[in-house]
Amino acid sequence: METYKNFKDTYQEVTDAVIEQLKKGNIVWRCSWNETGFPTNVTTGVSYRGWNVFWLNFHTMLKGYQTPRYITFKQAQHLGGTIRKGESGVKIVYWASIKTGTAEDVAGDPLSIDEASVRSRMVPKVYTVFNVEQTEGVEFPEVLGSNHTTIGKIEACEEVIRNMPNPPALNLQGQYPVYYPLRDEVSVPDKQNFNSCEEYYCALYHELAHSTGHQKRLGRKEIIEPNKFGSEPYSREELTAELTAAFLCGITGVGQQTLENSAAYLQGWLKALKNDKSLILKAAGQAQKAADYILNVQYEQRTT
Repeated sequence: METYKNFKDTYQEVTDAVIEQLKKGNIVWRCSWNETGFPTNVTTGVSYRGWNVFWLNFHTMLKGYQTPRYITFKQAQHLGGTIRKGESGVKIVYWASIKTGTAEDVAGDPLSIDEASVRSRMVPKVYTVFNVEQTEGVEFPEVLGSNHTTIGKIEACEEVIRNMPNPPALNLQGQYPVYYPLRDEVSVPDKQNFNSCEEYYCALYHELAHSTGHQKRLGRKEIIEPNKFGSEPYSREELTAELTAAFLCGITGVGQQTLENSAAYLQGWLKALKNDKSLILKAAGQAQKAADYILNVQYEQRTT
């Protein structure tokens, strides 16, 4: 486990990598999902969440690994193996709840601490993980690829839409994909106007993500308050919607295709990212909440 300074360094590391890919025209959160599913800790079986999903998925493809399964150095040792010499890990982050006002945090006699003064707060923690292909001396069970059919994938996408609680009004014969906050309506063109079903659902999920910001849902200020195109709040909301769509496409087993994005969007995101090094992580956190809302599920806080 590393210090808070290391966590701040991770902000910079992650952001620099994203900016570099944006400059090359690559959209990190638009990359295809691995057929074996979400990035997962191979020893605990727990799927990573938040930004870690995208960061590890991107790392898997960048390095050419077969599966997005990861492990810590200690976990590899516990299984009787190790990390190959010369291999570099990738940092992931999660927020843990700790109590303040305890003997560990307050000098003096712990018996003098009033229970009412004890509060919980969320703190960032950083771990370094390695892909299973970076290990040696460890045998891992074979992971089978997805056996979803095209029809199954589409039905899974439709089920997400049907099960969204308190949904906005839907216009599936619109002129272009858009969310209208004032009338709480999502509009997308007919499926036949898209190059593929994947692009259609991705566009629809993007607009549904915007709708989760409505006051009667998650109350996200980027939606409640009007923002100028290209501004930081506007860019952050677009990032949130893009990330949410990618989450939902991954959950439903849809293999996303890389979509073209306008230069204006790219430049707006780049400017916002440079001004706020934590923006991409903040957007990922908002995207997780939006995806959870659309899926109508709640998860327990998990560690590595």
